Amino acid sequence: MIILTSQKIPGSVLSYFERSVLLPDNPRLDPKVSFHTDLSIFSLGDTLICAPYLFDLLSNRLINVPVICGCESYSPYPYEIAYNAALVGKKLFCKKDHTCKTILEECEKQSISCVNVQQGYAKCSTVAVDDRSIITSDRSIQKAAEKEGIETLFVSNEGVFLDGYPNGFIGGASIVTDKEVIFIGNIFCSPDARKIIDFIEMKGKKVVSFPEEKLYDIGSPIVLF
Repeated sequence: MIILTSQKIPGSVLSYFERSVLLPDNPRLDPKVSFHTDLSIFSLGDTLICAPYLFDLLSNRLINVPVICGCESYSPYPYEIAYNAALVGKKLFCKKDHTCKTILEECEKQSISCVNVQQGYAKCSTVAVDDRSIITSDRSIQKAAEKEGIETLFVSNEGVFLDGYPNGFIGGASIVTDKEVIFIGNIFCSPDARKIIDFIEMKGKKVVSFPEEKLYDIGSPIVLF
């Protein structure tokens, strides 16, 4: 597995992966979130859509991965959410008016329908456990997902660390693979830890947690195989 993430990722989490591409911060974003992968890259199957500043780096480092150059992402909100869309099966949850047009166009090519939600940080707010079930900390996403027939567990963001803010988002503190949901830190920092673990295990996936670390919203790192 290759992880694409910030240099701020805890070493214990980084060592879990075979290879890594550590990404430079987005110079156009607020420094408090400029290192968040999910504000500069969107993963669509085996294709990456990225902010222009990352295009050359990703194209050179990931020879066998298609990389598409998308739009600029820049602070303040809502212009920084261009890449922060949550893909769940064939549904794309996002604040459509401010989502990168390249993402919307590429999703349309693959018959992925857009579900417009009020929450601009849709990816940060969502753990897409599988194609038919999610964990979310946002009521608008919960309502929209349930309307689409997606099973939803609503949880609090309490206990998720993000420097400079009262808390981070649960989705931003997670990575989902075919067999695992990996949390960036200790899932038991969340008051909803037991519900989260039970929900994930009910879906046949293993929970990976790092007890020595804070539960850290580092911006939804991306894993490639």
